[in-house]
Amino acid sequence: MEFLRSKAKMAQNREIHTTQAKEFIGIGKKTNIMIQNYLGGQYFFTIDDVLFKDKCLYLCESKHSKNAILPSEDDIKDGLLKFMLYNNIDSIQGHKNFKVVLRLTSNILQDSIALPNNNLELFLNSNPFSPKEKQMLLYLNLESNKNHFSVWINYGL
Repeated sequence: MEFLRSKAKMAQNREIHTTQAKEFIGIGKKTNIMIQNYLGGQYFFTIDDVLFKDKCLYLCESKHSKNAILPSEDDIKDGLLKFMLYNNIDSIQGHKNFKVVLRLTSNILQDSIALPNNNLELFLNSNPFSPKEKQMLLYLNLESNKNHFSVWINYGL
C-alpha cells in the first residue's frame, strides 16, 4: 500500500507542473489535494484552479477548447466525474466554506454564464450552439442544480 501511495504522490507531483491543452488555467492556482476517507484510504488529485474569495474556497476543474465553442462532451464528462467525488467532501482542513466548480472555456465563445441559471434559454439562443450542444448545456444546468455545484462557462469571479 505504501508503494502505491508513493507512486500516486509522484504522479500527482508531475501533474501539478503540467498544463494540458484542455486546461485554461488563469483564475486560480493549480493545487494538489489528498482526500482521506473514514477507513484511512488516501487518494491524490490535482485541481486545475483553486482560489479563495469572499471567505470561500473554490475548487475548479477547468476544461478548454481552442477551436470549438465548448470543450468536448468527453472532457465535460471527465470533469463531472471528479465532481461526484469532490461534492462528497465534508470538510477541507483550514476552510469552513468551499464550492465545487466545473469551468468551461473557449477561444471562440464570447459570452459567459454561470450554471445553474434560470435564464439559460436566452444564453443558448444568443450563441451559435448546435442542437447537441444546446441539449448538453440544458442537461448540465439540470445536473448542476440537482447536485449543488456550479458550472462557469467563460466565467470567473
